Amino acid sequence: MATIGDIFTAVEKGESDYAVIPIENSTEGSVRETLDSFVESDLKIVAQIHLEVTHALISNSPLDQITRSIPRTRRSPSAATGWPATCRTRKSSTRRAHHGRCRFAQQEPGTAAIANELAAQHYGVPVVERNIQDKADNTTRFFVLGKKPSGPVGGGRDMTSFLISLGDEASAHSGALLKMLMPLAERGINLSKIESRPSKKRPWDYYFFIDVTGHFENPNMKEALSELKKFCPMVKWLGSYPTVS
Repeated sequence: MATIGDIFTAVEKGESDYAVIPIENSTEGSVRETLDSFVESDLKIVAQIHLEVTHALISNSPLDQITRSIPRTRRSPSAATGWPATCRTRKSSTRRAHHGRCRFAQQEPGTAAIANELAAQHYGVPVVERNIQDKADNTTRFFVLGKKPSGPVGGGRDMTSFLISLGDEASAHSGALLKMLMPLAERGINLSKIESRPSKKRPWDYYFFIDVTGHFENPNMKEALSELKKFCPMVKWLGSYPTVS
């Protein structure tokens, strides 16, 4: 799929049973397009996956004959530096850009691409150097999405994600965000992540994406949600899933 929005649509239309989408990176932070796609979608998060980001230098030429490399189109602390980089693919989707880089490395003598080892296998391009990324502990978190939610399968180690809007409460009352968190804290529900995104409906109006410990079906979670709904115009359950990949 060309975009994250297309991935959501494919599952919603039944063209795919599940989707795997990036939600955040340990270095770069959250993927905004994914967060925004949850606003209109009814898909549920059923699992999460953590993948370590590793880069390899791939080429049909030996290292001493490489004169240029095709880097990742989006420069980040995880990308590899210190290698020849005189040619760039045009900005495009990750999939198309990855394809273009690997094709260059496959067909052009003296050209290498910075890609992952799975791409090297797929395109039949040898790996010249492994683990050339600048940051060794860089990890991306992915969500697995489906039409139906998952049950409490984490053995008591589940996580739940919500999308919450404070609406007029945020501008009318000081401490509105604290008020939103209190029903969770009072019931021992730990907040592990909170992030705001503009609602795009009016200036300075925000949605809050939160991750908390526990499953949606837990009694204390249901009590907290019942209280939240008394003053929050939107409390949307995005899904519950095991904390362990």
